[in-house]
Amino acid sequence: MAEVKFERVRGTRDFLPDEMISRQEVQDKIRKVFERFGFLPWEGPSIEYSELLGAKWAGEEKLVYKFKDLGDREIVLKPESTPSLARIIASNPNLGKPLKLYTFSKVWRYDRPQKGRYREFYQCDFDIIGVNDMLADAEVIACADSVMKELGFKKYTIRLNSRKLMNQLMSDVGVSKDKFTEALRIIDKLDKESEANIESELGKIGLSEESIGELMDLMKTKGEFAKVKKTFTVDKEIVEEIETLLTYLKSYGVESIKFDLSLARGLEYYTGTIFEINAGDDIGSVGGGGRYDNLIGMYGSQNVPAVGFAFGFERVTELIKSQKLTNTQVYVIPIKENEQGIKTTQLFRAAGINADLDILQRGVGKNLDFANKQGIAYVCFIGSDEVKAKKVKLRDMKTGKEKLLTVAEVIKLLSG
Repeated sequence: MAEVKFERVRGTRDFLPDEMISRQEVQDKIRKVFERFGFLPWEGPSIEYSELLGAKWAGEEKLVYKFKDLGDREIVLKPESTPSLARIIASNPNLGKPLKLYTFSKVWRYDRPQKGRYREFYQCDFDIIGVNDMLADAEVIACADSVMKELGFKKYTIRLNSRKLMNQLMSDVGVSKDKFTEALRIIDKLDKESEANIESELGKIGLSEESIGELMDLMKTKGEFAKVKKTFTVDKEIVEEIETLLTYLKSYGVESIKFDLSLARGLEYYTGTIFEINAGDDIGSVGGGGRYDNLIGMYGSQNVPAVGFAFGFERVTELIKSQKLTNTQVYVIPIKENEQGIKTTQLFRAAGINADLDILQRGVGKNLDFANKQGIAYVCFIGSDEVKAKKVKLRDMKTGKEKLLTVAEVIKLLSG
């Protein structure tokens, strides 16, 4: 009898307890931010009728898992959550507005597996339904920015653009309206493919060499929105919309905003502002979103304004692992003084210090290895000598220097 091999399906993963605990911790931190901003949870099914995706995934059908059920109905494993949310909102027109909703949902795409990209993965979506004003867009971007800070990210860029602006500029360079969606879907691949390939694909959909050249020049405009206004003649309404959003974001204290005309967001349903968070060249985008004012109306009798964002949970967790990101400021290591270790940790926490405690009762060496791998800045030793002196020994993990300090002195140092 031939040996049977049981293997994971390509693009999927198994998670053992240690990794599941880490993933749950990240999810809890993200959920905490969502709820701090007033978002409420929702959940939809993993499968939908293929008609739900409609033309919105046109050109990307190869990424969608489709099959027929026993009733000969064409079913899809959902590649994203937004169409499901739109269906739910359209089916429940009496829901009060505005709605602020979030979900952690497993989705499937037949993509090429690579670092941070899988065929089965989680997305963290949050949306504001029923608000036209740019204040909703700003609230979503500010929430995404707060998630990045909560997870400990220091260096990231929030790329911003407008579909309305892109439509106007494409028209100005001679791209016909019926080619807008195809052109944007191709442009959206600029961070993955060479300019030569992009130009070739634009030519295949019927754009002239002149239009392609001017369009590629547009894509190089990045930085301040003032540069866009100075370089191009932009409709007054679009200028006012973008400047209002930027003013709101300034009030929120959101930094690292970069206006980028090469940002396209390939899905057809975006109608206004679009945005994406880039966390470095190795991982690239960790999430993106935008305004989609017409999508809900496709499933119901009336249009409902909406704006949302989705974090790629797998990419976020990959980046956290690679950069040793942590929110723990001090790791308490009791040496046969567990009760004092607990009391000290609780004093740190009561003072607003993010403190963790060794609960495995490992040796000093293993604890230091753990703190180093986690990227924790300080460890706090508590042994019998420290208890007698009513102090703790604080080690700076970067320099290796140690000081004997009172708990109050440690709190003052870490708070500063």
